[in-house]
Amino acid sequence: MIQDRVKAIIAYSGLNDTAFAKRIGVQQITLWRQINDQRKVSLETIMAISDAFPEIDANWLLRGNGTMLSDNSAQVKRLDNLIDVIAMQQETIKNLQEKIKQLQNQ
Repeated sequence: MIQDRVKAIIAYSGLNDTAFAKRIGVQQITLWRQINDQRKVSLETIMAISDAFPEIDANWLLRGNGTMLSDNSAQVKRLDNLIDVIAMQQETIKNLQEKIKQLQNQ
């Protein structure tokens, strides 16, 4: 089922559901409903995944034919994705450290 393939892409991305939804530009609740079989996976979600993860084979995503990754450059792209995740986490850490300092100064 397409929901299972979307879940596989989320796992491949190394992101949690919320970060994945943000990365592809879809509301988190919409993605959650789609991957948990409460709604059908929309064309908008499929296109957003294809745009955000060009290394994912669209035929595999839509029909389940072939393999998830479309070419050998996928490993490089996956590393780029992981770098993006690390950058987001570093920003979160920085923001939390600033909040801690503010709370300590009160």
